[in-house]
Amino acid sequence: MNKILVPLDNFSEISLNAARYAVEFAKRSSSKPIFLFLSINDDARSDCLVTNLSQAKEKEKKIREKIESLIDRSALEGINIEQYECRGEYIEKVCEFARDLSIAEIVIAVPDKKDKHYKKIKKNISLLVQMTSCRILTVKEKEKEN
Repeated sequence: MNKILVPLDNFSEISLNAARYAVEFAKRSSSKPIFLFLSINDDARSDCLVTNLSQAKEKEKKIREKIESLIDRSALEGINIEQYECRGEYIEKVCEFARDLSIAEIVIAVPDKKDKHYKKIKKNISLLVQMTSCRILTVKEKEKEN
C-alpha cells in the first residue's frame, strides 16, 4: 500500500485543500494518507504584532478544526489517516518522515504566485525532489469565482 505524506505547516485554506486531495486520492488508489502537523519555534513569530499573532492563531485553529473534521469523516468512510505532530525545520522533518515511513508520495499545497510564501514553497519542493525518492503532488489554490 502506497503511503501519502501531507506536511501541514501552514494552516490555511490551501493546506486544507491538500488534505482533502490526499483523502480523495486515497479513496481512488487505496493509499494511506499520513498527516504531518509541523510547527516551528514560536520565537520565529515573535517579530509579529501581538494582534496579528492572535488573529493568525485563531485562523489556524479554525483550519485545524476543519482538518480534524475531515479526518473524522474519512474514518467513517474506512480511510484511516495516521497523524503525527513534530517541531522542527520543514525539509529536515519531511525527509525524515518520508524515509522512516517509506512514503511513496508527498502532497504539498502551493499558493498563488503572488503569495509571500510562494518562492519558499517552490524551493522546498525542489529540495524534496532532490532529497527523497517520493513523487511530489502539488495542490494549487482553487480559482476564485467572480
